[in-house]
Parts: sequence; structure tokens; C-alpha cells
Amino acid sequence: MTKYVAPEISLKAFNCPLCGVLAHIKWGWLASSRPGSGHQYLEAVCSHCEEASLWRAIKTNTNGFSSYATEGEMLYPCFGLAPLPEKDMPEDVIVDYMEAATIFSKSPRGAAALLRLALQKLCKHLGEKGENINEDIRSLAAKNTIPPMVVKVADTVRIAGNNAVHPGEMSDEDFDLVAAKMFDLLNFIVKKGISEPKELEALYCMTPEAPRKSAEARDAKAKV
Repeated sequence: MTKYVAPEISLKAFNCPLCGVLAHIKWGWLASSRPGSGHQYLEAVCSHCEEASLWRAIKTNTNGFSSYATEGEMLYPCFGLAPLPEKDMPEDVIVDYMEAATIFSKSPRGAAALLRLALQKLCKHLGEKGENINEDIRSLAAKNTIPPMVVKVADTVRIAGNNAVHPGEMSDEDFDLVAAKMFDLLNFIVKKGISEPKELEALYCMTPEAPRKSAEARDAKAKV
């Protein structure tokens, strides 16, 4: 999986919550909210899309003549701590994904439950029943729709989702980590199960018709 760097106050580079690209971030205090003025706000401008996220500083420190935030929270966009969904993610899956992203910073437990629901829907889009994540993921791995290693990762997602709804053994700290990885897992499955096959199909259709039909005939003969 591509490394995702979550936005964090004063971090010099992270995945922009607006364009999704890992880019250098330029921080700046808003003119009316410099340290000592009460409410303190900053903007973080992405060097790639040149759009800015808005942050509230909770704690600050001083380094010589300049001040910087050591603790804070993102105010805009409200879903910014989670990676953006893959472009080929089905619409009904995106709805749950984005709702989970919106509440993730305040309720990792709630986000985990929503992401488990999103995974059920995604499995259904990939041809499974969408009723039992455990069975669906193993079926997708057996069909080579996704790599077998995803089964182990998805087991954690399934457990996290169940515990998110019903009290279990996982601590709040566990939910922070597991819910964060669940966003990555959903994107990975979309990439492997939807995006890459679509790209390969497009590439196949670009080949000359005669060789393509010849290959299809050989495949049909091999199946007999």
C-alpha cells in the first residue's frame, strides 16, 4: 500500500486533505489570531493544489522570535484526518466512508463500525453476498480478486467492526489505530478489485483486433 501521512499540526509534509497528494505544507498564522490574541488559528497551504486547510492551535511554543503550534485540531475540511477515497469506489460505499472520515477524530469507534458496513457493501459490489465479511473476503482471495494477505488484515477489520458495535476487548487506543488502517484497507481493495482490472481491460481493448480475437479463441479452447 502507498504510504499515507495523516495531517498533523505543524508537520512540514502530509497527504493534503483536499487533493490527497503527499506534499510540502506551508503553515501561517491567520492575521487576526497570532499567539497572545486569544483564539489562535492557522492555515496550512498545500504546495501541490495550493488550497488551504484551517486549524485551531490548542498549545503553542516559541522558538526565538517565532511561535509555532504543538497541539491543535483541523477545522476544515472536517474529514481531513482520513485519506481520500479511491476514485473508483462505488457511490454507496463512499457515503459510509466519508461519514466515517467525518467522525474519525472524535469517534474512532463509530468510524470503525461505519467502515465495516462500507466493507460489506464493497464485497457485494465485487460479486459476493455482502452478508458475512469473513466469508466474502476469503472468497475474493480464492478468486484472486484481492491478494491472500488481505484476509489477515480484513480479519482485524471484521473484529474491530464487531467490537465497535458491541462492547469487546479492544481499548480506545486500539480503535484509533485500527480505524485508521481500515480506511487504507478499503482503498486497497477498491484499487485491486476495481481500478486495476478496469485499467487492464482498457489496455487490452487498445490491442489490435486480430491478435485479441486469436487470444480469446485460444482461451475458449483451453476451457473446453
